[in-house]
Amino acid sequence: MKDILASEATAKKESIKKVSFSMKNYLIEPTKSGLFGFSIFITILILVKLFSYAIGTYNYFAIEITDIELSLIGFVLLFLIRFLENFKEQDAN
Repeated sequence: MKDILASEATAKKESIKKVSFSMKNYLIEPTKSGLFGFSIFITILILVKLFSYAIGTYNYFAIEITDIELSLIGFVLLFLIRFLENFKEQDAN
């Protein structure tokens, strides 16, 4: 009887680990990568606009909503890359 209970408890722990492991791979890690992509894009846009303002191409420095929309492309790209890596075939070693 104790063996059955112990094996059921072990099975429950393993299933919890699988759920948290898949949650990490399919949601948390891609979101981290997406935020990294967003920050890279927005940083580049800010630096280019700041440089343009410094050399006199533009008379003012402003971050517009289109800059945020363009940075969302970086989020989506890196999110999808990391998310789709989960479905890549594994090499048999």
